[in-house]
Amino acid sequence: MSELNDLALKENINLEECIVFTKDGGDNLAVNIDFVGIKQRQDKMMGVNFAMSPAQVKQLDEFFSDVKTGELLYYDISQTGFIPVNYRGMSNITRKPSTESDAIFEVTLLIEPAQSIPKDNYFDPTCACCSLHHIY
Repeated sequence: MSELNDLALKENINLEECIVFTKDGGDNLAVNIDFVGIKQRQDKMMGVNFAMSPAQVKQLDEFFSDVKTGELLYYDISQTGFIPVNYRGMSNITRKPSTESDAIFEVTLLIEPAQSIPKDNYFDPTCACCSLHHIY
């Protein structure tokens, strides 16, 4: 955790506004959540979509360049706790069509849960009108 705090101080970033990826060896990469979108497919595979400047995409590409398919990673969104996932690959980097002078590049990171969470870990809602009642 101290390495993560050192990263936050060095890069002058607020970890509350970031998704942090951590390799099993301890290397960290923090990305502002303004540049990230996450989608989960029915097969539990997740796509983490990035739309960033060329320098940020280069940093992202360098971070994941030596990660092998199936390798264990962790991610933490806004300091809510690290979640273990398996790396499944990264899409090609594409330039987002834009009329603005600033170039924006898009790339998708594919990950899947490293462990299955059993259904008995979910709690039953206490009433029919609560917002969590649809979870069974």
